[in-house]
Amino acid sequence: MDLKNIPIAVRNDANNWGFILFFICFFIIVSIINNRNRFLLSMFSGLFRNKDRHNMFYETVANENLNKLFLSLQTVLLISIIFYCYAIHENFLPVNLTQMFIFLGKISWLLTVFFLYKFLTYFILGNIFFKKETTLQWNDDFLSILSLNGIFLFLPVLILFYVESAFYICMYFFTFYLILNLFFIFYKIYTLFFQGKRLLLYFILYLCAQEIMPLYLVYRGIVYLIEQKDTIWMQV
Repeated sequence: MDLKNIPIAVRNDANNWGFILFFICFFIIVSIINNRNRFLLSMFSGLFRNKDRHNMFYETVANENLNKLFLSLQTVLLISIIFYCYAIHENFLPVNLTQMFIFLGKISWLLTVFFLYKFLTYFILGNIFFKKETTLQWNDDFLSILSLNGIFLFLPVLILFYVESAFYICMYFFTFYLILNLFFIFYKIYTLFFQGKRLLLYFILYLCAQEIMPLYLVYRGIVYLIEQKDTIWMQV
């Protein structure tokens, strides 16, 4: 009886701590939406504009950058939970509370470094090859995309974490959703920086060097973290 109860207790501990993480995410979403400061409307309208944001139709939202920062960190956490659920389902990771936090910490650290790298390279390349105003607009748009993901991914990740039977449905949804995000990013980059037939080749080279290669390296890093069985965090 003791041997059978240990996995159940460990799973319950993981579910309890998962509830705390999701409650924090829910509190962030509710606190931002309840401010009635048109924050979500501001981000949506900003993503579908291709002109300078400083115009008579744009309204600055209070604490906008702080809200985006919290939601971006929430996006990192939710994506990390997706990979954690995948590792558990495929038996790459034991159901262990300590291993859960170490795994989430490593994936979150990798994603945070990736996104910081993206912002840094966007800033450097933008100031060298493009207009400063356009570069600032794209950085703001990219941060808005990350922020909205922190809202839209919340419920599907919650279902993935607690409903084992919905694993494949959720994974198909995440795959489609993240690919859609990627194509929207490509579209925004093209309309802001490379609009015109004569710049199409530069656009393709830019995607390969700045978007696809770093994303592939992050993918390989996550696969390495998931599949390694001789590291400390894989030991029971």
